[in-house]
Amino acid sequence: MKKRVAILVVTLLFGFQMQAYAMTLDGEEKAASPLYKPTKSAVKKAMEKMGIAFTVDKDGDLEYKMENKGWTVYVVFNEMSSGELWNLQMIAQFGTKKSRYDDLLVYVNNWNRERKYPKVSMARRDSLRASLNYPVQYGFNPDEFEDNVLSMFESSLVKIADDIDEMRR
Repeated sequence: MKKRVAILVVTLLFGFQMQAYAMTLDGEEKAASPLYKPTKSAVKKAMEKMGIAFTVDKDGDLEYKMENKGWTVYVVFNEMSSGELWNLQMIAQFGTKKSRYDDLLVYVNNWNRERKYPKVSMARRDSLRASLNYPVQYGFNPDEFEDNVLSMFESSLVKIADDIDEMRR
């Protein structure tokens, strides 16, 4: 234990990266899902395989139009100071009517109370934002990204858009 603490302290002091090792669970079967080192290129390749046409913005994050809706979705790369990718954040915004701000606050509070993901907030008085974090520090699973992140986020956006339709610009 002391050795592990010492290694951790040295790593934190000097900014070295340590390889993450999976915990061993006796008697449990390991999943067969592919796990890749979390990199921007791995995320880009996965999105290309999914048939999603994206562009890279000035910050190096990804931007794409949601199929059949035209809504812009951002995939924001959150990195540690070492440059290692630790989180992907999905973000989309809807323009809303300033006059409906109070109604939208009620909607946002209800949504966040009743649902875990994505979180919604009022970015401004005239903009509702949906966001979802997908931690990838210990590996990027393209299947999980497609099924449990992109698909879920996009279906939630459809629901949100339907719910607030009369309050959108």
